[in-house]
Amino acid sequence: MPEQNNEQWEEMLRAIMGDSADEVIRSMKESGLDPSAMGAAMSPEQMRAVTSQLQAMLGSHGEGPVNWKIAEEVARDTIIRTNMDSLSAAQGDKIRSALSVASLWLDAVTDVDPTTGPNLAWTRLDWIAHSLPTFKKLLDPLGTNINRAFGDVMREQLAQLPPEMSGLMSDPEALLGSMISSFLGMQYGSALAQLASSSFGTADIGLPLMEGSSAALVNSNITEFAAELEDSEDDVRMYIAVREAAASRLFTSIPWLRSRIIDTVAEYARGIEIDMSSIEEQARAFDFSNPEAMQDMDFTGVFSMEQSAAQKDALARLEHLLSLIDGWVAAVSARAVLAYLPSAAALREMFARRNATSHPAKAVWGSQLGVELAPRHLRSALAFWERATRELGDAGRDRLWTHPDLLPTAEQLADPQLFFSPEAAAIEEELDSFLSELLDGEDNTESGSTPA
Repeated sequence: MPEQNNEQWEEMLRAIMGDSADEVIRSMKESGLDPSAMGAAMSPEQMRAVTSQLQAMLGSHGEGPVNWKIAEEVARDTIIRTNMDSLSAAQGDKIRSALSVASLWLDAVTDVDPTTGPNLAWTRLDWIAHSLPTFKKLLDPLGTNINRAFGDVMREQLAQLPPEMSGLMSDPEALLGSMISSFLGMQYGSALAQLASSSFGTADIGLPLMEGSSAALVNSNITEFAAELEDSEDDVRMYIAVREAAASRLFTSIPWLRSRIIDTVAEYARGIEIDMSSIEEQARAFDFSNPEAMQDMDFTGVFSMEQSAAQKDALARLEHLLSLIDGWVAAVSARAVLAYLPSAAALREMFARRNATSHPAKAVWGSQLGVELAPRHLRSALAFWERATRELGDAGRDRLWTHPDLLPTAEQLADPQLFFSPEAAAIEEELDSFLSELLDGEDNTESGSTPA
């Protein structure tokens, strides 16, 4: 009986926490709370102490709807088991050199300042470590919705448990909350591992997943991608490096841009309605006596297909901004590589198709948010930035990023003549002058200057 009791507890812990359960089991034994040692004579008080200890460990990630400690462990363990890569000194040098050269090429075609941090070469595990904080900001609002909805239904299930089982839990609702946050942690950890296995750098589809002012590339993902193309790996690496350096410049030099994207994703996620029938179906099928059932929980199909007006507006704004970002990156990158890479035009077209149709990240965001995040108007955005270069020059084009009100609207993106007409140009010039005065005033205030 002690041996069987121990096996059941370890099964349950591993179902919830994966390989990190070993640490929890060791900690419980060190605390004198070893179910197998207590054997069949374990009293209700002892069982409650064990579940309290389990609750404390599940909740050790801190406050929040998602256990991000488990998410990180799942992501890292998935990469180690299925997609583990390494980075030699020579490979790291090639990546850093490509990013340095890319920055020099970009200096000739854009006025947006280069990044100030070091160029970085990453493994997939490095990508996870650096992207996790932003990933958390993007998915915490959604986790809150799912945690609340699933918790409401599961509490009804808890109320139907036999007294001998529910009596073993010192705080059933707290334990339930910890379990749900752990399930979400496992799901988001798997998604993080998927992105780590396919992302080239810090902003593949316009979402800035790294804080700080650096450009970075994942060598193994670029190598695997280049192997499927006719172009040389050196050319592919160089083209990706220019795109990464361009995107990094934009996100680190334009103060409002990164926060605007993250806040808009969060705005959309907070408004997601949960399909209660899907939640209830899983809750009814959940068997508290079968620990392995925990591994079958799936939150990717619980989104209601109906979007509110506010959500549609947030999604339209987000897709518009992603299109402008990726269009600008494509436009300046194409000019930067034109004199150096013979296959530049083919590579640009290939990236445009990839972003529009088969980008691996689209499936990940689709499963986690219920909607794919993509620059849906990329070709229109690219055409706009190319025209802006011709009519305004590099400095004038890049100055449009100074404030979101200077950027083209969706209507102007569809018909650039609305933006570049003399009347529109006069309005833009007036707004630009007003913003310059406003920003100059803020700079003077920050420097401590006072009026005479």
